[in-house]
Amino acid sequence: MSDRDIARRASAEIIFDGADISKSVLPYLLSLTYTDNEEDETDDLQIKMHDRDDIWLQEWLQKAISADSVEPQVSLAQDTASSGELVAGTALYLDKVKGYVSSTTSYSFGKKTGTFYTWDNKVIRGRRRITNLRERVGVPGQVTCWINAEDAYPVSSDGANEHKTVIKSSGLTIGAVIAQTNFDDEGSDRTLDCGLFELDSVDASGPPSVITIKATSLPFTTQIRQTKKYKAWESYNLSGIAKEMAECNGMTCMFLAGEDPHYDRVEQFNVSDINFLSTLCHNAGISLKVSNNIIVLFNQSEYEQKTEIKTIKRGDGSYLKWKLNTAKADSKYTSCRVRYITSSGQLIEGISRVEDYDADSKTNQQLEIRAKVSSISEAQELAKKLLRLHNKYGKKASFTLSGDTRLHAGLTVMLQDFGAWNGKYIISQAKHQLGSSGYNTQINLRKVLEGY
Repeated sequence: MSDRDIARRASAEIIFDGADISKSVLPYLLSLTYTDNEEDETDDLQIKMHDRDDIWLQEWLQKAISADSVEPQVSLAQDTASSGELVAGTALYLDKVKGYVSSTTSYSFGKKTGTFYTWDNKVIRGRRRITNLRERVGVPGQVTCWINAEDAYPVSSDGANEHKTVIKSSGLTIGAVIAQTNFDDEGSDRTLDCGLFELDSVDASGPPSVITIKATSLPFTTQIRQTKKYKAWESYNLSGIAKEMAECNGMTCMFLAGEDPHYDRVEQFNVSDINFLSTLCHNAGISLKVSNNIIVLFNQSEYEQKTEIKTIKRGDGSYLKWKLNTAKADSKYTSCRVRYITSSGQLIEGISRVEDYDADSKTNQQLEIRAKVSSISEAQELAKKLLRLHNKYGKKASFTLSGDTRLHAGLTVMLQDFGAWNGKYIISQAKHQLGSSGYNTQINLRKVLEGY
C-alpha cells in the first residue's frame, strides 16, 4: 500500500539478461510497449530510448548484441552478488517452485516443476538464477528465471560441478515489470509482470539518435520457430506432441484443454515445430499461446465463460478512444459439416449449427470440412469447434484506456450502451505502453460466442 495522498503514477522495472538496469535506462526511456496476445501471435516487448549522450549505440549495444557484456557503461542499479554454497551447474529438482523475472520482482509469473540447474554460483537479494539445460549454464541469455534461494535443493552432490564448455549465445533475455502506484487514489498498488523475452532486433535512427530494442516471447535461438522438419508421429496425443516439442526446444508446456486429441499417425512435413503444432491446434479447435518460455494449449470457450473483470459503459469517461466493427460477410457461417469416408467406404458425418439457425433462410452459409474422425459424436464436436474458430471475429471492438495492469489477453469485459455491440467480449490483445506521455492500455476485443 502507498500513501493515498501521493500522486498516481506508473513506473517500469527493466531486467537485461538477469541484471536490473532500470535506473540506467529510465533517464533515456521514450517508451516501453508490451503486447500481450491471446493466441497464435507471439507476445513482444519494445523499448525505445533516446541516445543524446551517445552511450547506448557506441558503448553498449555492440557488446550486448555479441553477448560480450550485459551492462552499459553507466552506473547500474545492482546489488553486489555474493557466492552461495551451490556451484554453477548444480542439478536441482523443483516442485511447484515460484519463478521470477528478476531478483527484485515480488510478483511470480508461474511455478516450475522438474530438473533445473543453477546458472551461476551467486545469490542476489536472496534469489538464484536457474536454467533448464546443463549446457546453458553460464551462457548469457539462457537464464530461465530466478527462484528463492531456499527453494534450491540439489538432486545429489555427484557431478554437481560438471557442465559442458559452451559458446556464448546472442540470445539475451529482457524482462519488464510495470508498476502502478496509488492507482485508485486509495493507496492501492498493482503490478504487471510482462515476463521474459529474447532479444529480437535493435534499430538505431537519427537525428536525434534513437535506439529501439525489440524482443519476442518465442526465441530465435531455438529450432521451434524456423527449422523445418520431417517427422511422423504415431500413437500420440496432442499434449504429448506439444510436450516433446517444448522439451526439445528448452521450453515447458502447459496443457489446459479439456480434451486431448489422439492421433494414430500424423506427419510433420517440411514445416517448423510451432507451425505444425499450430495447425494441429486449429484443427482440434484448441488455442495455442507462447509466453515466458512456456507453450500453453487451452480451450477458448472455457476462458470466455469467466466473469468479466471490467464493464465499459459508453460515455463513462474510462476510455480515450473507441472503435467498433463487424467481420466481412464471407467469414460468417451458420453451420459446419465435418465428413470422413473410412477405408471400408463408411461415411461418418457431423453437423453443428449456430444457436439462432433458421433452416428456411436463403442466406445460410455452410463450412465444409474433411477430417479424419472415428465417430459421429467426434465429427459433431469437431464441427462445433471449427464453426467457432471461423465465426469468432463476427463483432470486434478496440478501446484505448488509461493504463490498467489488470487487462490481460484472455480475460473478458462487458460493453454497455453500444447498441448492437453490447455484451461480453474477450480481450484478444492487450498493448500496454508506458512513456513520457504517461501510461495507457489499448485492448482489442472480439464478441464472446454463445451456443457453440
